[in-house]
Formats: sequence, C-alpha cells, structure tokens
Amino acid sequence: MIRLSTLLSSLPTKENECSNFPTLGNLFIVATHADPSISDNQLKEIPSKAATRLYKQLNEGVLKHRRETTNRDISQEDLRIRFFTFWSERPDRCQQLFDDFTKILSEFLPQVHVCRVEREINAIKESNTEKYARQIESYQRTLADIDSRRKQLHALKDNEPIRKQETQQKRNRVNQHIHELQRDSRTSLQRYTEQLLTVDAVEKNIRNLYDDKKEAKESIAGYLVEKLQHEMKQIIKINSEKLTPDMEAFLGSYQEALLKLPNLDISMEIPFDAKGAFLGGLTGLTSIGALSAWAAALGNLGGYILVAKLVSLLSALGISIGGGTAAVISFVAAIGGPIVLGLGLAAALAFSVWNLFGESWQKRLAKETVKYFEKHRIPEKLTDGIDQFWQDTTKTFEIGANAVEADWNKYIEHLREITSPTTESKDRIEEIIKILEAGKDFFGGIPWSINT
Repeated sequence: MIRLSTLLSSLPTKENECSNFPTLGNLFIVATHADPSISDNQLKEIPSKAATRLYKQLNEGVLKHRRETTNRDISQEDLRIRFFTFWSERPDRCQQLFDDFTKILSEFLPQVHVCRVEREINAIKESNTEKYARQIESYQRTLADIDSRRKQLHALKDNEPIRKQETQQKRNRVNQHIHELQRDSRTSLQRYTEQLLTVDAVEKNIRNLYDDKKEAKESIAGYLVEKLQHEMKQIIKINSEKLTPDMEAFLGSYQEALLKLPNLDISMEIPFDAKGAFLGGLTGLTSIGALSAWAAALGNLGGYILVAKLVSLLSALGISIGGGTAAVISFVAAIGGPIVLGLGLAAALAFSVWNLFGESWQKRLAKETVKYFEKHRIPEKLTDGIDQFWQDTTKTFEIGANAVEADWNKYIEHLREITSPTTESKDRIEEIIKILEAGKDFFGGIPWSINT
C-alpha cells in the first residue's frame, strides 16, 4: 500500500494525451498469489478490500492531485477495477489481466502515440512556419534600408550600458524572489506540519479513518506522509507560478532594448528570441526546479524546438512539445520514495507493542506516531527537499541567464555583419533569406494528418 503511493505519483497521465484512454488505464495492480487454496468468493473480496484500503489512504493526496492533473473523477470503483488476479495454472485467474493488458497495448496506447505525434508535429509545423515567415519579412525590410538599420545598430550599442544595468536589476530581482519563495515554502510546510502532527490531530484522523486496530497501525504513518507530500506539492506549485512574472520581466528587458532605441521612432527589425536562448541554455539539465512552471506557461513550445534542441529538456520538464503540465514537483518522488518506504516498514515494527491498559488504542497509536515522526525527522527531510528544489532553481536560472546574455552578444555581432557598408552584407542577407525560405517551405510542406 505504501509503495503504491510513490508509484502512482509517477504514473504517466496518458488520459491527457488522448480522451479515449481509460481512467488509470495504465495502472495494473496484480495479486500474484491467487492460488487454488483461495476460493473464488474470497478471491473476489480481496481486490475490493484492497481497493477500499488504498483509496482511503490515497484519496486526499495522490488521487486528488491526479484528478486535478487529468481533469477526471477517480472513484473507488475506478481503482478497484485496476486490481487483477494471476495464477498461471488457472486461466480463469489470469484471463482478465491478459485481456486488459492486451487491449491497452494494442488499442489505447497506439491511439495515445498517434494523438501525441499529431499534436507535436502540427505544433512544430505551425510555429516554425510562422517564425520563418516573420524572419523573412524582417530580413527583407533590412535589405531594403540597410542605412537605417545601421543607425539603429549604433543606437543599440550606445544604449548597451543602460540595457545591462536594467537587465542586471531584473536578474537580481529573480534571484531575490527565488530566495523569498524558498523561505515561504519552508514556513508554509512547517506551519502545516505543526497542525497535522499533534497527538490530538493524529488521533482524530485515526478515529475517522480506521475501525480496525491492525489496519490503523499499518496505514496511519503512510497516510500522514501522503498528506505532507501532497501539501508540499501544492505549496511548491503555487510558489513556482509566482516566479513567472519576474522571469518574463527579465527576459523582456532584451526586447525592450530593441523597442526603445534613443532618438529613433522605429525598433530593430531582426528579432531576438530571449526565451529560446534561455531554454537552449537549459538543454541537458535534469532538474530545473520552479522554472519548469515558467516553461509550461509558454504554452506551445513547437516554436522553440530548433532553437533550443529541446528533446532532453522536455523530458526533464515532463511535458510534450505541444504543451502539457510541468513536473514542478518531480523531486518529491526522489526524496519521498525512501521516506515513505522506510517510515512504513519501520513504523509497523515500532507500533507493534503497546500497553494493554490506560488510554484508548487510538490515543496511544497517535502518541507513538508523533514520537516516531519527531525521532526520524520526517518533516525536516521534506523541508530539505524544498531547499534542494529552490537551490536547483537558482542554479538553473543563472545558467539560462548566462546563455541569454551570450546569445545577445552574438546577436549584436550578427547585426553588425549584415549592416556593414560593404557589399558583402547584402549578399549575406540574401543568402539568409534563401535559407529561411527553404525552412519555411519544409515545415509548411510536411505531409502529416491524423488519417495518414
């Protein structure tokens, strides 16, 4: 039961890829000891009882998060039908597993992949076709009036000290906000922990959830960790989204530099893709912290696929090119798994012997649970995870910001190249336009349809 919480939190949400995919369709919980000594009636009861216990433990945590992520209701019955029996010598105790597994592999997963490929290729086609069209128009206007573009470049260079100062201020603001959100995340979780892990609160949960002493002893520790992890995910999700405006302001400072050229009424024609440059700098990183929320807020990432080489980055984000939900809390699986497993196994032993007299068993179990959480520093381990998450955010932001500044310097050099007074500049622009037209024709002509 405890292991399933961690496994479910990392179960891919295929429901979001294709509307036909069954709820929890890629979850198979297999009872592998369905031997003949167990009667058919008993065998029918086992999945039902197990689903009831599992639903009770996960309903307010992992299942609640999955409902929000997939926008689907998940009932106890939805969970129950994902339990299957298996005994190889008894086909009647294997067939349902074989049938469901075959259907997922042969029917539903292919639909998921087709839907995803359709969405991603269309996103790439649409975004890159539009991008190339805009760039072609920009270079054509530059070719028609190189003298004006040269004046703009001089103005841009003259404005560089001011631009650097403003950009650095906004960069500092992002780093400051990251530290503030780290403190807020820690404080919020500590406040929640202090409310959840009192003897009275734990006793109340035990009385509300469990009638059976054995079930309570085996499950209460995992239930509380599930509550803690869910709250931690919510805190981090909310705080990660708060960072997005500062990210946009920082990256927007580069665009502002192009729009506010001193003594000129028009802005630079050749665009600078600050977001693409930032994403490109993150390629290869496996943990980017809260910046995954910002990346998801970009929406359609198809336009960045060539600029940023996003294959590994998108995998780290847990999102597809065509959009999706950012895995802003992926680190929880790494720190939560061992915590949950260790807690559950050790707690079952720790709670095995009680006094037979005095307080109610619910009160005694509550005291032992709170004592166990304090002794093994469970809340502190979760706040350590929060600290690591925001430290990853700071490190990632600095890498991305450095990449943007480096690409900006290359951009300035490129403007110098195409606006020089020599005839080679015109030849270079014409060459670039031909390359862009070929790219536009390629993406616009990709033959793809859901029916092919």
